[in-house]
Amino acid sequence: MLFRCLLCLLAATIATTLSAQDLPGLKVTFTAGGKTDIRSDRLLAFTVPAGQPPTPFLPAGPFAVKWEGDLQSPLRGTFKLSAESSGKFKLSLNGQPLLDGPGLKTVQLNKGANRIIAEIASADKGDTFVRLSWASKDFPLEPIPPTLLTHPADKDLDVATQRRDGRHLFAQMNCAACHADAALLPIKGTGMPEHGQIAPLLSELGTKFKKDFLADWIHDPHSIRPHSLMPKVFAGAGAEQKAADLAAMLTQGAAPKESALDLKLAPQGGALFANMGCVACHQRPDAEGKDAHDRIPMGHIRDKWHAAPLIEFLKDPAKHYPSTRMPHFRLEDEEATQLAAYLITNSRMVKRKDLAGDATRGATLLVSAGCLNCHAGMPATTQPTLATVLKSGDKGCLSPDEKARAAAPDFALTATQRASLKAFLSSDLASLKQDTPAEFAERQIKNLNCVACHSRDGNVSTWTKVDGEAKKLRDALPAKEHVEGEPVPDAPIPPLTWLGEKLRHDWMSKFIAGQIEYKPRPWLIGRMPGFAHYADGLALGLNHQHGLPQKEAVEPAPNPEKAAIGEKLVGADGGFNCITCHAAGDQAATAVFEAPAINFAQSAERLRKGYFHRWTLAPTRIDPDTKMPKYADPEGVTQLTDPYDGKGPAQFEAIWEYIRTVK
Repeated sequence: MLFRCLLCLLAATIATTLSAQDLPGLKVTFTAGGKTDIRSDRLLAFTVPAGQPPTPFLPAGPFAVKWEGDLQSPLRGTFKLSAESSGKFKLSLNGQPLLDGPGLKTVQLNKGANRIIAEIASADKGDTFVRLSWASKDFPLEPIPPTLLTHPADKDLDVATQRRDGRHLFAQMNCAACHADAALLPIKGTGMPEHGQIAPLLSELGTKFKKDFLADWIHDPHSIRPHSLMPKVFAGAGAEQKAADLAAMLTQGAAPKESALDLKLAPQGGALFANMGCVACHQRPDAEGKDAHDRIPMGHIRDKWHAAPLIEFLKDPAKHYPSTRMPHFRLEDEEATQLAAYLITNSRMVKRKDLAGDATRGATLLVSAGCLNCHAGMPATTQPTLATVLKSGDKGCLSPDEKARAAAPDFALTATQRASLKAFLSSDLASLKQDTPAEFAERQIKNLNCVACHSRDGNVSTWTKVDGEAKKLRDALPAKEHVEGEPVPDAPIPPLTWLGEKLRHDWMSKFIAGQIEYKPRPWLIGRMPGFAHYADGLALGLNHQHGLPQKEAVEPAPNPEKAAIGEKLVGADGGFNCITCHAAGDQAATAVFEAPAINFAQSAERLRKGYFHRWTLAPTRIDPDTKMPKYADPEGVTQLTDPYDGKGPAQFEAIWEYIRTVK
């Protein structure tokens, strides 16, 4: 008995050790055209449309996929595993075959790690897709949460991840702008969306920026903004003078746009900085030192901007840079002015030595330094082709040594970034000529820093982490009593975890682009900004990550009988009394507490039907912070025995039919 206990203790110790090494997601191996590619996915779900490649590194055509990892069950018990797929799908659990094709099976899960291996071959016809779900006596069928899927460290996966990171860097740094090569690289506007994007346009720089700052920026951008994609162009003796010459040329003859800015508006701007979520991506302009959350510094704003163009920029960040990561908040004139007042009042000026620039020399440098290759899309004329660069080894941009780098731009690459670029450049580079929506979406979630405002997969947002800073900025304004219906500062932002399963592609694309006129959640203090350049691809990729197609199946016209039952079910007389919180078109909610819930008129155009049913059956399984009540028990039975004998799915289907009729 003692020996058995010791064995149990040893097993628990081993499990704990392994758990500490586990990484989120499943290892996924793709095979096509005699080639293999590996990545990790957060869900056991995906969609590959017919005729498209499964990953950017593999050709289109027949393919096979294999998922490997562990389902970390919080409890030992009986569960159901269900697979929806296009066919040819197999699943094994803890070494035992479980599913051969789509279907549902009851299984026993151990507490802790349960080994999952799944495989699928591409469909003979149509899209290839799979979605793995589970259920228990305590909750209805749902996709297996990404927080419960793990895989051990894997060297092959590390190599493939490094190559992917290098591919993204190659595109972001616009390497092809200088090192053109028609034999190796795609035509601009084709292939990987980020490849060949134009850097900020150089027009009107003198009307927007202060010349001395511009010279400092050109000389060493990374000292002002770490992680900037702008390289340090000039090195060695005379570098500062060259930067001053180029700044003189870029601002020559420009009359700065000036306007009187009421700096007394700074406290209101500070509150906006907090309430719009600016504080989640950016340090406060008065902050000093290294930021624990690696936010973008703002201390240089007054040093950089003239007031009037700063206000214009805040109102339309993409005007001179379509692929900017800075979102469009659709600020009113008053809001932009207040925000500019806060930024300028609290940032600082830098004392510089007087260094006059020569615009004539600067005009020559504009061409010879390759500025127009990135900023205007001009063909490269002075730099070696990519094929030549690949043969040169650790020279030029890739060199960590200033002497070996010579006259090449300095991108301030870390050792990790340099290794990633080398890993990618050792491939055939064909992946630049194509892409997949799922991988594009994952890159943009990181690139656009979506997790600054939104939680995802159990990880809290940066905005939540810096709530103390936001509160101080809000508290700088006089105290104001909350009025019912007004936004609530501490209301939780919707998580990203299930977004691709939740929202219809057409609506989500417009919403991400900032093209939806109404605010679905009027109680939130912030507003969803617009990322027009990325919206459509990001929305589609999120759908694909959840194993869903771009378009929902077309439903027949709403059933009048069911819609009438649904209308009664949302009411107070014999229903769930949903209309207490939810408006239905022009019919206002009857007894709102703090702020109204989403209007039913918006639900059908926003939500995918499958998600609506999952939400209504068990809302807190999706969002523990929601105020939406749970009306059905784990068997799906509600407290309303009529209609449909209390069967929740049928009752919620009737509500869905009613919602589709609300205008």
